[in-house]
Amino acid sequence: MATFFELKHKAETMMTQGKTLAEKLGYSTSAQAIQEIIGTFDKKEMMVVAVGEARRGKSSLLNALLNEKESLFPVDVNVCTNVVTVVRYGEKEKVEVYLETPGKEGYRTETIGREQIADYVSEKGNPDNYKNVKLLNISIPNPLLKEGVVFVDTPGVGSLNIAHAEATYGFLPSADLLLFVSDAGSGLTETELDFLKRGYQYCKNIIFPLTKRDANVNYPIIEEDNREKIHKTLGIAKEDIQIISVSSLAKLRYLEKGSKAMYVNSNYPELESAIWTTIAKTRAEILILPFLVDVKQELLKIVDSVAAQYQLLNADQSKTEQLIEELNAEIKRMEDLQQKSSEWRNQLNYFYSLLSNNINAEIQNIGVEARELLEQMVAELDKKICQKSEYSKVISAVNDVISCGMLRIKDRLESEIQGEAQKIDNQLGLDLDINQNALEQLNFVPNEDLVVVFPKKKKMDRVLTGGRKITMNSMGGAAVGGILGGIIGLCVGGPIGLVVGAQYGAGAGTLVGGTKGCVDALSKYDELDIGRVNRAIQQHIATSISSMNTAISNTIAELRLQLISSFEEKLKKRVKELQENVKRMQDNIRLSKTEIPQKLNTLKQYNDLLKKQMDQYEEMEAAILKFRDNASVVQESSTDAEASSGCEEDSEPSYEFL
Repeated sequence: MATFFELKHKAETMMTQGKTLAEKLGYSTSAQAIQEIIGTFDKKEMMVVAVGEARRGKSSLLNALLNEKESLFPVDVNVCTNVVTVVRYGEKEKVEVYLETPGKEGYRTETIGREQIADYVSEKGNPDNYKNVKLLNISIPNPLLKEGVVFVDTPGVGSLNIAHAEATYGFLPSADLLLFVSDAGSGLTETELDFLKRGYQYCKNIIFPLTKRDANVNYPIIEEDNREKIHKTLGIAKEDIQIISVSSLAKLRYLEKGSKAMYVNSNYPELESAIWTTIAKTRAEILILPFLVDVKQELLKIVDSVAAQYQLLNADQSKTEQLIEELNAEIKRMEDLQQKSSEWRNQLNYFYSLLSNNINAEIQNIGVEARELLEQMVAELDKKICQKSEYSKVISAVNDVISCGMLRIKDRLESEIQGEAQKIDNQLGLDLDINQNALEQLNFVPNEDLVVVFPKKKKMDRVLTGGRKITMNSMGGAAVGGILGGIIGLCVGGPIGLVVGAQYGAGAGTLVGGTKGCVDALSKYDELDIGRVNRAIQQHIATSISSMNTAISNTIAELRLQLISSFEEKLKKRVKELQENVKRMQDNIRLSKTEIPQKLNTLKQYNDLLKKQMDQYEEMEAAILKFRDNASVVQESSTDAEASSGCEEDSEPSYEFL
């Protein structure tokens, strides 16, 4: 059976031959399209993307999988990844940081050392990503990556930080294999399962590493609980769900100290076998087959054109003239479709107008939902909401409502635009590939650092609000009066005034109206503060909804332009192909009776060449499918083999040495 590299080399050779043949036969449009396919083929990599909630052990897992003795991904109890990190092969180590400049388009790059990575990608070194890091791109001379495999570490999903979730969601369409990471501390949450459903839409190849099994002797219970939840969520047969429990700590200790027992007890041999076997089985389908299919489609257009010419040369000339007339009519139709007043443009503009109105209504509903939540939490917390720790929780809860609403809108936009584009494409008959890259760039993050500023109070105000610490219900009027009188006395006359004031207050028992008056006065000031917090968060909601509306409106406008541009390019290409075919028909009409046999012979030769190419493509597709069925990890790495040798396979794992 051919190796992957043999298949890849043969595929590239075949595609190059296809381009050369298209040029030789005079099909320049198809030749150009094939050249573009070859260019994309050369750059295609296999993306292994680690996803999951924060602090589930994704970074430690990738450090252990890459066998890097000096960690690439920062790990610590106080560290949380907040930026996407991509690791691919390079002859020399290079770490590049892609940075955004607020208010400007594009990125600038900085080259840093491995020891500086944590300063850019972790929540500890770069809190709330204040350095505006968009991506960390690492190239290392790691032999595991030499065959075009790329590992991606993503921020945790499921937290209230929408920027983390957005960064991770943006990589899902590029994933060829998902490592959905959870840990043995607890089962999968509803948030994780919701994210899993989203990820499964893009990538069907999923492995479920269960980390930190050394921290919970009951990890098999968590493993089975997760299997049941995944089965119900995705509908995958339980026996096909690959949940593999591991100890990254044990594997990293093995890399550090070389202990065979640590490696075996880490259970990484099973996980690594699953990952690399999946890569081995699927990489030909992912990295080769789609490009072969695209080139084959271009060659089939040429086959149809050659066959049509051959048939028409053997038929009456009037049939050729009739076909030319039909082709010219189709060219005219395609050219009319490029006009600004064409019906499909009107249809698309109407769709986007309606979509914008509907999305705007949904955004307003998100605002209503956020304000209702605020009202509920204000009522529950009462005066406590004036404390920063408490109103910060309210802001986080409000932001969560806004952020989840944003994700729902993105899903809706993707689904509805895809459906409308497909409807128009079916009407035009263009076989268009829908590009929604702008949707992945939609990135709105509500402000998480809102601070409520209370006005500086006058002396009497401070006296009254200080009384919040007094438990009013347990005091009589005299006690309250004594305390407040003492406070006033202290303000007026120092320690002596404190005594006098206290005596006066206790005797009267009715300062500022006694107990009721004091409660009323304190409540008045508390209500002022509660109102200030409420108004500040209400303003935060209004600003967030307005900013979200602007971001989504801009994205919808960009998606509209992208789709129109895609249709225009496809129409232009189709017109060019039709014009080339008309020219060939016209050239054939001009042939003399003595030239026609020679032309027929030439077309037959073309057909034979194309048939030979088609046979090669059929054989190649079969070889790739055979490769998928028979591929496996051919050779165990020397370190793995050495670690595994001499260890009992069935021995019960022990983590005492950790």
